[in-house]
Amino acid sequence: MIKLKPLALMWENFFKLKLIFLFTIISTANLLIAQDKNNKPIVAEELKDSFPAAVIDMQKVLSKSLAMISLQKEIKKIEDDFKEQIKTEEEELKKEQDNLRAQKSVLADDEFKTKEQAFKVKVNKVQSKVQNIRRELESTMARGMQLIQTEAVKHLKEIASKEGYLVVFDAATTIITADIINISDIVTEKVNKTLPKINLERKKEKEVDN
Repeated sequence: MIKLKPLALMWENFFKLKLIFLFTIISTANLLIAQDKNNKPIVAEELKDSFPAAVIDMQKVLSKSLAMISLQKEIKKIEDDFKEQIKTEEEELKKEQDNLRAQKSVLADDEFKTKEQAFKVKVNKVQSKVQNIRRELESTMARGMQLIQTEAVKHLKEIASKEGYLVVFDAATTIITADIINISDIVTEKVNKTLPKINLERKKEKEVDN
């Protein structure tokens, strides 16, 4: 049986949040209209009093994060080194493939098929190695982003508590053009001080037997 009382409380809390949001929007609109009539610039403190909310662009925070920039460089170096390694292995496979094709006309069918199967195993091992390193780098990047975002949220909560913000909007899903309430740069500055670099242990790919 559905419990009506908790359901009613849920809707009541939902409407309270809606009312708070509408109130802040209306208050801000009134402030902007009043200032437009008086030709006065928007003052940060006045806006904060009437619209106790802020906006953050997490993508901007990540892109300007020193830790993220460092991580991207590290991953790029690993990727470049791996490409050189794979390039050598691919060249060896190409030579072996050419030799195998040249022998096709002189080898018995069974012998050729055996060599062909052995060659396919080598190709599959190289392809598996490429897939493993790709997954490893993607996992490393994802874990790094998660650490930076967690650090950003920590500072975000501290700023919201100190400044009295009731809500913080995500710039990716909210259209608010008032840069005066965008705290992305402030959060980025704090993140760069407390987390200038991250050292993540790579999950090493499994060695493939030759």
